[in-house]
Amino acid sequence: MVNKPFSIILWLQPQSVFGPIVHVSGMSNGQGWCFPFLGIAANGSVIAQIYNAGSVAIWGPSISMAPVWSHIVQTWSPTNGLRLYINNVLVAFQTSAIAYAASGVSDFVTLSNSLNGYNYCSGGAMGSYTPGPLKNDIDDFRLYSRELTASDVSTIYYSH
Repeated sequence: MVNKPFSIILWLQPQSVFGPIVHVSGMSNGQGWCFPFLGIAANGSVIAQIYNAGSVAIWGPSISMAPVWSHIVQTWSPTNGLRLYINNVLVAFQTSAIAYAASGVSDFVTLSNSLNGYNYCSGGAMGSYTPGPLKNDIDDFRLYSRELTASDVSTIYYSH
């Protein structure tokens, strides 16, 4: 829904770089209104982004490709904008990201795969990326219809 707060939270153990972690689309094949909300850049950096007549993106640090789990949280609200937490640390934020456009329909969320959306959708800050699934391990994926606070993020991080 347009301009409704949300939070995406997951544990990630990446095994490949450059592609979507969380792809959101208006159609079950990954197309329609579609955009990668979370991804890994070619240099291993985590990208969190929203769409509002173009990509609004923030870049986090590179995460290890070694067999290490990272806790990744993306939040957005019209009050605080776009935020990215990695391992319980706020690593990037964009307070001017006070609006975002959505599909206007119920969306499909795909993990580590954009299905057929990779050539159809804008990659935003990720640009064009290779089709097909990424080789990532994901655990404890959660999607909230509210912005998690820093305290919420900490509680979830330490309870895992």
